[in-house]
Amino acid sequence: MSFKAKHSSPVKVKGDVFSINSSNYLITANLVVVREIPKSFDGGLTTQRIGKPDYQKIREQHEEFVNVMRRLGLKVIRLPAYEEHPDIHFPRDTIASYKGALMSLNPGAASRKAEVERNISDLEKVGIHVKRIEYPEGAFIEGGDVLSFDGEGLVVIGISGNSNDIRTNEAGAKAFAEALKTIDHDVTIVAVRHTGVLHLETGFTRLTKDLALKDPKCSIDWKNPYYPLGDGKRVKLPPWQIIELPEAEGYGAHVLPINGAVIIAKGYPTVKGLAEKYYNLVIEVDMSESHKMDGSLRCWTILHNENTETHRSEAKPL
Repeated sequence: MSFKAKHSSPVKVKGDVFSINSSNYLITANLVVVREIPKSFDGGLTTQRIGKPDYQKIREQHEEFVNVMRRLGLKVIRLPAYEEHPDIHFPRDTIASYKGALMSLNPGAASRKAEVERNISDLEKVGIHVKRIEYPEGAFIEGGDVLSFDGEGLVVIGISGNSNDIRTNEAGAKAFAEALKTIDHDVTIVAVRHTGVLHLETGFTRLTKDLALKDPKCSIDWKNPYYPLGDGKRVKLPPWQIIELPEAEGYGAHVLPINGAVIIAKGYPTVKGLAEKYYNLVIEVDMSESHKMDGSLRCWTILHNENTETHRSEAKPL
């Protein structure tokens, strides 16, 4: 893990914690939920063929990431691992967060469906409420396909174009969009189809409000974005500048701009150079073992803005 901060940084260090003194950020959170890594994690789902992951290494890398979250001022809630769920340390795919509300998802991967109830149950035990969404039969949506930007009132949903591995489909996007509307009637919801990567966020993330990064393997149908509630409403994506990374650096397209800093995967010089242009604090985290399991930085998290509605005082220890 490495930190690089410019001398003019608006992010000041107080002991071991960075003090953020600006609110004009792409993503903000004051709480993060993480799961411990199960020893069975190498038996999880992956499309990668880049070597067998190492348990001790991924635990160390995960711990580095958790420490970064703390230094950025987030309260960390750690939930235990369950060996029967080798992908459970990727809680983002089962629970979505938007404007202080947590909502259940419905993974397209059959082996991950039981994780939803496990995560809801464990979150309730520590006093965090999750809104349960009833999904119709055959409706799927995973968190890696939900890019939410609370401050802009924008949610972009990726629709799987890989017919042999559908993680998020139109029916799932519609059910989730209906639930979003009950939280924020004015939210802008845009759905786009993608191929070449597991989730939209695997191959496409925003580095700044105007600039996005894309893995060259990720193909996105920008010409036909649509409104998932299907009432004929025309939608238009913001005019982001999209930078396609070199093929060898495609994995580095997933970045996590949060609380005025940006976290990037270690070992991607093009991404690092761009990040240092726009951020006073750039933090690199080694993601080599998570990469082998199709994991990205945000996969490890449920990012949340804690408030009185969602984090209750009657929390119980796990």
